[in-house]
Amino acid sequence: MNSQDMVNDTAGNAGKKVAGKGARKLAGKAAKYAKKLAKDFLKKVGLAIGKSLIAFFGTYLGWALIIMFIVAVILAAIPFADWFLGGNARSEKDRERDIKFETRFKEEADKSVAPILNIEADAKWKEELMNTVKPSWGIPTALVRYQMVVKEEKVTLSDFNPVLMVALFKPNFNFTKIKDDIETTKTITYCTNTDEEGNTTTTGPETTIHSSKRPAHDVLSGVTLNYGDMTINKLKRYYPGGSVTPTDQWEETGTSSGGDCTSTHYRQYEHTTVDDRFVPHLNINVTLFQAILTAQGVKKDDMKLVYEFIQTADENWNPYLYGGAGAVGGGLSMIGEAKVSEAVMRFEPLVRKYAIINGIEDQVNLILAVIQQESGGNMSLDVMQSSESIGLPPNTITDPEISIMYGVKHFANVFKSAGRDTKLALQAYNFGGGFISYAQARGGYSKENAIAFSQMMAAKNGWSRYGDVNYVDNVMRYYSDWSNLTVTSDGQIFDVQQALDLMSEYMGMPYVWGGRKPSHGGFDCSGIIEYTFNKLGINLYGNAETQYNKTAPVDKSKALPGDLVFWSTYKPAASHVGMYLGNDKFINSNGSKGLSISSVSRWNSIYEFLGYRRIVK
Repeated sequence: MNSQDMVNDTAGNAGKKVAGKGARKLAGKAAKYAKKLAKDFLKKVGLAIGKSLIAFFGTYLGWALIIMFIVAVILAAIPFADWFLGGNARSEKDRERDIKFETRFKEEADKSVAPILNIEADAKWKEELMNTVKPSWGIPTALVRYQMVVKEEKVTLSDFNPVLMVALFKPNFNFTKIKDDIETTKTITYCTNTDEEGNTTTTGPETTIHSSKRPAHDVLSGVTLNYGDMTINKLKRYYPGGSVTPTDQWEETGTSSGGDCTSTHYRQYEHTTVDDRFVPHLNINVTLFQAILTAQGVKKDDMKLVYEFIQTADENWNPYLYGGAGAVGGGLSMIGEAKVSEAVMRFEPLVRKYAIINGIEDQVNLILAVIQQESGGNMSLDVMQSSESIGLPPNTITDPEISIMYGVKHFANVFKSAGRDTKLALQAYNFGGGFISYAQARGGYSKENAIAFSQMMAAKNGWSRYGDVNYVDNVMRYYSDWSNLTVTSDGQIFDVQQALDLMSEYMGMPYVWGGRKPSHGGFDCSGIIEYTFNKLGINLYGNAETQYNKTAPVDKSKALPGDLVFWSTYKPAASHVGMYLGNDKFINSNGSKGLSISSVSRWNSIYEFLGYRRIVK
């Protein structure tokens, strides 16, 4: 299920249990924030009073400090001050009310998607759709908590109307009236005649076919929210059989007789419903979502805190989809480099989105390599060939985002089941999850195990072949694996492998001009060098030019892993730097790929190479 996958149990004991857990966790979150507010408040008050005392009391400052201490003790004894200073000192009665209003929000969220139960569709599909578009009960809960903690207002359930608060986030369901379904009837008639001499003759069959429009009916065509939408495709099925393509089958509906003739009646008909083979993606407009929160009194600077409140209450809520953590700039480590076509690289933002949702954000480049293999690098619509992974015929999916949504989900499942073993996961993506236990029982992934499994499954299904036994090799053509980079430290005053390992933690982080540490959201070229070597106790503070001047020149023939490499890009002096890894490779943060592995010779073909430089004592 995607990030909107809510808690499914409704009101009652289960609902109270979930809400109670959210209340306790939010109380803790509120306590931390209240403590911070208290400290900031007391610090400011103390400084202000201190300055005033120094100005007015002079030598009596000692007495003034004693008075301040007494005032603080008195404040701490006041009930509201205990809430403010002590950090959410809620009574048991208060906590019961917390659980009560959270349960009410949950009930209203469940009610908001109840209309889905009445539509004609597969039960599992309806359940998944409900969980996708249902508003998180954690959102109104967080708004209430915000009033209590940040705005320092004492509130009770009666101050909030659950129906009105959930209404801000509830889905609306749109329907299309279907008027073009056709029903066709066929009548086959045989007649028997007997003459005066008792001779019997049979005539027929006489076939009559008649078509007419079926009664109009409504079909769900979309879901809209105040901050997003989902388009639901319709699907015309053909009966009997319910196939998605017309057949020559007929359903017998009965027989009738009249005079010497007997007729048998048949029918075929079309019936349009929702396409319930898979749930489409939900488009969320982050700006509109945050505008709703702002209209409810949330300050822009407090948006991150409210997101934390929501996720604390509802663990299944994914802030990434709503512009939260990781949505801008990424700052995510990515293992390896994708060597794919421009057409495939255009899908990178979608791959990143669903990789984060499925908890494999470091595998974006490997998934892009899978798309290159599956699509052949062209613009086929089912770019990850995901139709088969959800039990549909090849190329059933005709929307690249839906293909990526399901393809990444399938890859995440096999990747995690394979214990993050890249080759085992790739072969399982092609063969199916059953290959994982088969291979693990035989020592793990190997080409021999892949061939044996393919032959076994082909024989079992009566097919000439099963899957692609060369799938791993085919995908890895488009991928450079950085997960186990190793270098030697010979000739250097530091452990080069340790330096590489430190840098590798931030693989894929974007290039940020002036970025000197992870909290900046990324590094520039000299920033990652400065940050890494500072961890090793080596001072390489400064820009590329400064680092150039702090190091000693080394002849190309004597260059070693760990040496720094410099180029002049936009000015005569050194303006780009990286750490040499050997074999024409160096690690660097650059504007096109962020922190990544690059080719020395390729950079030499573009910019002026200033040479290799060694870090010396």
